[in-house]
Amino acid sequence: MLLYKYLGRQDFFSNFKLRITPPNELNDPRECIPEIRLKDPRGYISNVVQRNFESGYFRLLFENPRLTPQQALDACLKASSLIEDDFHTNNDAWIKRIFDTVMNVTNRNVGILSLSETYNNELMWSHYANSHNGFVVGFDIDNAFFKPKKDDPKVCGELMNVQYSDSAPLVYVEPGKFEIPKELFFTKTTKWSYEREWRMIKLLTSATEVVGSTIHLFEVPPEAVKEVIFGIKVNDKTRGQIESLLQPSASHVTFRKASLNHRGEFNVA
Repeated sequence: MLLYKYLGRQDFFSNFKLRITPPNELNDPRECIPEIRLKDPRGYISNVVQRNFESGYFRLLFENPRLTPQQALDACLKASSLIEDDFHTNNDAWIKRIFDTVMNVTNRNVGILSLSETYNNELMWSHYANSHNGFVVGFDIDNAFFKPKKDDPKVCGELMNVQYSDSAPLVYVEPGKFEIPKELFFTKTTKWSYEREWRMIKLLTSATEVVGSTIHLFEVPPEAVKEVIFGIKVNDKTRGQIESLLQPSASHVTFRKASLNHRGEFNVA
């Protein structure tokens, strides 16, 4: 099975590297935005207090040597009570903190590779392929590049089709646990359903190359590339350059060209 990547530049044909992008740098501002819910609110704040109580107690004694152990204990108990009261009084603010943590962890650590089932969507050619001056590359998703690696964390490396829903993906937070469900990465609003998207998540730390601090490139085996489709506005000179670039390591690739027929209908042949 082939899936397709719309590209606006021809860099890929020189280095076989694809950019895998953190969610907050994608063009949909609602990308990977969850609704946070606490399964057990009382248990959650109790767990927060318990996990920090001992370290807080010893830090207080260390920083205030004149305090007795009982005074430090009383101070920690009072602080714990205040934290629990604040949680129940300002629940929305606590949910916002959890939300910010989820977003920070997600955007700092993982990136998304987006592919499509379709190669002939005119809107996508305009949006992602430099207004028909770019290319669509067809990839063989049976290639090992699109399979999870032995040491990949859960969800990472797994190619899955996107589900379209106008309900935000839910992230349930449990006491002492922090687990981000795969639905967060594989759900988009129904406005984007025309893209017929598939995705793969990768840890950004496993990138082949990092350009600056934000562009993470992953090298794709040349044998995974099966097809290149040139945009309507790609001229013969550019096509020849790309075919020459691919000849040494990807001579098996087939080439096609997008065009408009005499009735103005979009066609790829």
